[in-house]
Parts: sequence; structure tokens; C-alpha cells
Amino acid sequence: MNDRLDWEHLPQSVRDVIEDKTGTVIKAETVIGRRPGLAAHLYAAQDDVFIKAIPADSPAAEPYRREQWAGWHLPVEAPAPRSLWSLEIDGWLVLASELVNDHARHVDLRHDSEDLSLVLDAVGWLAAQHCAIPGPSAVEHFSSLYAKGRLMLDQPHVRNPYLPALEGFNIDRLGGSTLIHGDLGPRTLLTKDTVIYAIDWSTASLGAWWIDLALLAPQLIAEGHSPQQVDELLSAAAPAWANAPARDVIGLTAICGSHHLYQAEHGPDNRRDDALRLAHACPAWLTHRLARL
Repeated sequence: MNDRLDWEHLPQSVRDVIEDKTGTVIKAETVIGRRPGLAAHLYAAQDDVFIKAIPADSPAAEPYRREQWAGWHLPVEAPAPRSLWSLEIDGWLVLASELVNDHARHVDLRHDSEDLSLVLDAVGWLAAQHCAIPGPSAVEHFSSLYAKGRLMLDQPHVRNPYLPALEGFNIDRLGGSTLIHGDLGPRTLLTKDTVIYAIDWSTASLGAWWIDLALLAPQLIAEGHSPQQVDELLSAAAPAWANAPARDVIGLTAICGSHHLYQAEHGPDNRRDDALRLAHACPAWLTHRLARL
């Protein structure tokens, strides 16, 4: 399964169960995305919702289960659409969440954007939250990224600054009890009426509190901020950023940067442009952080 599905592709029995919850679906708008399965805005007689669905036994179902888990455990006040319900019916996994996409837009992270301070507040809030419930491990998630990204490190033009950044890095130190989004950026952050919504929690995991802050850094650089300005912005978002373990921040950036390079060269066509954008930003951040050791 390589393409998005439409509402009509769901078995009638599954659509019937969904409509038992939403009322008769009047209109279904498929959302174009990077993952297989159904993602759609449903406009219905009783409740408008955002629906995701995929065959429960699909190899691509794992990100959906991560999103289901995150939806169960995110606080009500989290900067994210509220998870409404989820179910497995006739071999399909279905997730429903609050529909915020109408009249919402993707955030602008450039210098003069009014969105920037709102995004930093939201990410700082997320970094301060702890989750006492077991869940997917950030160590396992980023280990799988590293397994692909390290294939790029054999190429001479990639080795610097990635290999120096990985010296002394222990991926087990990414473990923790904070619920991590894992992919915050303009693609996964919406704003509506000055409220920020982090969407697509398909890379969610439990890990170190500083991970989402560190992953936001290349996104900010890609939007025109200097590495020094990024450090200042992250410190404003979370005063504890100054105490984030420098070697681990650098190592995580190297893992993700090498994975972006892998995706830019070998990934699906619909991911390559974004991967290349971030792959170009990571070396500047790494060079800045390495110079501070």
C-alpha cells in the first residue's frame, strides 16, 4: 500500500461503525500525506472529525499505533488536537481526533513571524511534561533511524561533521519519561486563532525531555535563523535548555541529520525535498555545537 486511501475505500462495515459515532458522513476530504492509509476530514451530521485508518495487520500500522498511544496519554491542555476515540473493526485500525484543520494553517518559523513565540511556548510546555505510563521507547525509535543514517557515513563527503559529532555518544541516554513528538516543524505544526496544534504523532515515544527542542533546531536554521539565534530561542522556550547534555544533543542531531541524508537520497519521492532541506541545516547546527564543547 503506497498511496493514500479515500473514504470509499473503507469496507462498508467499517464506515457504518464510524457513522454510528459521527452521524451520516456528508462529505469526506482526503488529506494528502506521506504515509499509506486513510487520512480524511469527515463532515458529518453530528460530529466533524479527522479520521485516520489502516489495515491493522499492515507493516505500516506501527506509526498509527504510536499516534493512538500518544492520543491516550497527552494531557487535555496539550497543544494538540484532542483524541476522540479509536477502534479496531473488521481488520481495520481507526483513529478519530478533533478536526482543527479548517481555517488552520501551517506555522511560519521565520524571524518576523508572529507564530514563532507561540511555537516556542508550545514546545517548551511539552518538554516540561512527564508521562508515568509505559510506551514506545525513544531509544528504539532513534536507533532505527541511525541504522539507516549510518549507511551514509561511509561516504567521504558526509563524514564531517557527523563522525566527530558521534564520538562519545551513547544512544541509551536518549531514554526518559517525557512524551516526545519526534518530528516538530512547519509540516506538523498548525496554528488557528493564535493556538498551536502539533499534529501527526506517528513518531511519538518516551524519551529525554530535551529531544523535541533539539530536533526543532535544524527546522529553525532551515527557516533562516543562525545557530546562535537558535540557541537563544530554545533557551527562551525552556530555561533548562542551557543544561541539556551537549554531547547527547550533538549525537542526536548527527543521527537525524544522517537519516535526512538517507531519506533525501533513498526515501520516497514525497519526503525527499523536506529531508534535503533539513540535511542542509544539520551541519551548521553541529558545527556550532561542536565548537562549544
